[in-house]
Amino acid sequence: MAGGVTRGVPNQDRVLTVLRLAVAGILLAAAVSKLRDRTAVAGRLGAARTWALIAVEAALAIWLASGIAPRAAGLAATALFLAFAVHLALARARGARRLPCNCFGAGAERPTWLLTARALGLAALAALLALAPPTPPRGDLLIAAVGILTLAVAALTVLVLALYRQVGVLALRIAPRHALELEDEGPELGAEAPDLDGLARDGDELVAFLGAGCRVCHELEPSLRALAREGLPVHLVYDVEDEDAILAWEVPGTPFVVAVIDGRVVAKGTVNTLEEIEGLLALGRARLAHAAA
Repeated sequence: MAGGVTRGVPNQDRVLTVLRLAVAGILLAAAVSKLRDRTAVAGRLGAARTWALIAVEAALAIWLASGIAPRAAGLAATALFLAFAVHLALARARGARRLPCNCFGAGAERPTWLLTARALGLAALAALLALAPPTPPRGDLLIAAVGILTLAVAALTVLVLALYRQVGVLALRIAPRHALELEDEGPELGAEAPDLDGLARDGDELVAFLGAGCRVCHELEPSLRALAREGLPVHLVYDVEDEDAILAWEVPGTPFVVAVIDGRVVAKGTVNTLEEIEGLLALGRARLAHAAA
């Protein structure tokens, strides 16, 4: 100590640096979590919005960690968190008591007021960075080192996730190409399909039974919705919402899919991929054509 001045970074700078890195870490964790669970998150938010949100959160995290224009970065982070809070508040005003939490991947439903309060709290933290008085540049070497390390960690994370994706693609390629169909599981083949709300009993229909805590179900849900958009009537039945249907259709577990044509069960089975679902549909149509020949 000399003349009442301490060496190193002043306390205010230390606090702001820690706060800046904490907000950057939260944003980076949110982006990585969404990237890891992007299929499930995209089923709730849509693919375009999911990728846009991942890109914005990752970019803001790197910007904050770099220490470049920290007040502007804090202002951008504040705007993002406030946008989340406004979206949640509007949903609450429309009557949504609980909403699925997509902040850190595909989470469970939580009270809307809690999600709103958390978004406002994060906005307040980011606002401290935006409103902090400018300080003379000190510790530039430390700030640059932190920024470089953050970029390196982000790059390594992307590489690991890319490798994880390739492993997943390989697993899908070597996975069984046919649904597991057991005679004593599910409704009887050739029989009238059990009662189900919305079942038209006219033409091709698909009934998919999904579990709330089933990872494969979350991965298949976007594919099932895509089939519905292509014109195939798809009925999604969740185990936590319709236990009576689960019992009536004798579902052994999820994900379980039943192909119904003109009200009759033509194929059924436990599935893991979209290819298996399409194979199940093809099998049901072939059986019907063979019976009519």
